[in-house]
Amino acid sequence: MDSLPDEILLSIVSLLEPSELVNVQFVSHRFLRLSRDSNLWKRICHEHSTSERRRKRLQIFPDHADPAIVELLRAVDTYGGSWTNERDPLVSSEELQLHRNQGKKKAALLAMWDPSYSDEKVDWYQDFIQRHAPHKISWFQSARHGHHDDGLHHEATGAGILYDDGGLADMLIAPLEDGSISVWDASGSSKKRGGIIARSAVGLLPGKGPDLDFDTRIRQSQAIMTETGAVECVSIDSRQKKGFFAVQNTLNEVDLRTLQVISKTPYPFPITALSESRHPTPLTVGTNWTLHLHDTRKPPSTQTTARTELIGGAASPGIQTGDFGGHVSLSQPGALSILHLPTAREWDGNGDIWVGGRFTSMLNFDRRYFPRLRGTVHSGARLSCLTAIPHPFIPRNLRHNYVAQYKPTLLHAAKTTPGYTLITAGEYKGKGALEQYSLSSSPARSINSSPSSSSDSPTPKSDIRGECHYQNRQTCSSSKLLSVAAHGTRLVFSDGDGNLKWVERDGSTPVREFNINGDEQARSGGSGGGGRPEMESGWGEIVQKILPTVNPSLHHERTANVPLGEDNLVVWTGDGRLGTVGFGSEAFDAEGAAEAAAEAGLREEEVRLREREREYGAEMRRALEHQSRELRWLRGYGL
Repeated sequence: MDSLPDEILLSIVSLLEPSELVNVQFVSHRFLRLSRDSNLWKRICHEHSTSERRRKRLQIFPDHADPAIVELLRAVDTYGGSWTNERDPLVSSEELQLHRNQGKKKAALLAMWDPSYSDEKVDWYQDFIQRHAPHKISWFQSARHGHHDDGLHHEATGAGILYDDGGLADMLIAPLEDGSISVWDASGSSKKRGGIIARSAVGLLPGKGPDLDFDTRIRQSQAIMTETGAVECVSIDSRQKKGFFAVQNTLNEVDLRTLQVISKTPYPFPITALSESRHPTPLTVGTNWTLHLHDTRKPPSTQTTARTELIGGAASPGIQTGDFGGHVSLSQPGALSILHLPTAREWDGNGDIWVGGRFTSMLNFDRRYFPRLRGTVHSGARLSCLTAIPHPFIPRNLRHNYVAQYKPTLLHAAKTTPGYTLITAGEYKGKGALEQYSLSSSPARSINSSPSSSSDSPTPKSDIRGECHYQNRQTCSSSKLLSVAAHGTRLVFSDGDGNLKWVERDGSTPVREFNINGDEQARSGGSGGGGRPEMESGWGEIVQKILPTVNPSLHHERTANVPLGEDNLVVWTGDGRLGTVGFGSEAFDAEGAAEAAAEAGLREEEVRLREREREYGAEMRRALEHQSRELRWLRGYGL
């Protein structure tokens, strides 16, 4: 066996199932290297993908499929099967000819599915784990005073990640409802992962100092910290180790080394969104009615802030903006998400600041000419989150090759064209909306927010190379989408029902999903067995924000060298809890470790008493859930 070349051994191990390939890795260093071959796992990812399983299922059960899907899959299969009509005059054997054509067909189907780009390095072994391995949710230690059973824990009112120099998560930073800042260890290589490693004084952010008694500080801090309820209220600068925390209409700049406030900047209205913070680029601050640039290099302004009043509303249904003292005034509230694009990218006819929110158009600004509005792009949806990937947008019909006459050269040309894909998540007529827009230096493959381009309604051209956006408002979710992020070669988003869903980069093909309430139900011993609990849609926890543990702003500098098991997701829930979603690895139990340490000094009788209290609380919860299900059942009969 040792004398066989790697090519032959790789052909042999490629016949194994994924679970067997994992076991082969323990044989030797040579087999470890061969069984993690990226091209091998890329083919395995394709064979286990939803689109390939559908195609094979259609061949076996053609009469049990949706007619629309049948037509689509037959078109794809026809395109891949066109190779079988080719005849190589140098091959005389029919069997050899068939073998070669089958190989070309598999290569064509793999190329049509491939979600990666030519300049993107993907660890397909890790990608397969993230697609198919069992998920694990690990909850960070609760920030509290006293014991958990005393009910003195404090919820997080936001979340941000401090990344190390390699672009991996180092610390999780979150403001708490008592006005303090808590720091957790988020490093994947740390034994204290998930535990609290630092905590500021209570009342630090709202400015409630020790001149007040402890109970008054907590009560007043909770009223201030929970009043606005902004999701994008934390922005972490990993370069300068600074954090920006929005509390009502005040922006707090905090030194994360000392957890002390450096400066406070007031704004005329409550702050609703903060952009990414990356020195020396100014921070973009969005309030209910205005947009501002906050440059940390400038000293804080001491002049009084003038409030502006809009009289009569907008003259037209569109977004009207104006310059009032160096900032933008909006006629419709309010900005919920602000995205910064790199200024070093190739010019695509748009600015580098995108703003989305409760209004139905995305606002685009060029930082060099701020506060002048560069243009708008009409979406129709009310957006909760904006993000982007540093790769060109691939039109859906070109990505799937619906029409047989389009050649792979067109797909290759689209993938090699410089550009970005702008991704939005929100709500359209009560349902979830996941949308993608093309930002490219090629005018035929890009939206343009300039008013002169008449792009307020970015209707794609009929030509396949002219499509510049895709809107999924049918299959992504029956409830509003709350957050979206890029995760490997996929997109992940959360909705108002507590679901986390992964889709391919086409924005619609499902990869996997789970409900965080199902995990909680299984953990508490309720019904559901790890699936979705028996509760009405919308009940339970939701994921308000998704934070990748690999720095998204360094995505264009990334290679496939991210350590195995560290490309995970940090989630912030509606109940103010923080956790990590991982795949295929053991979940850490920071809360359990903290409980064990707290109970180590208790007497045996106290431990048994707390255990009985926890059992009683769980039993009461199950009883109340059963009662609510009965009430909903009776309500269905009009009682």
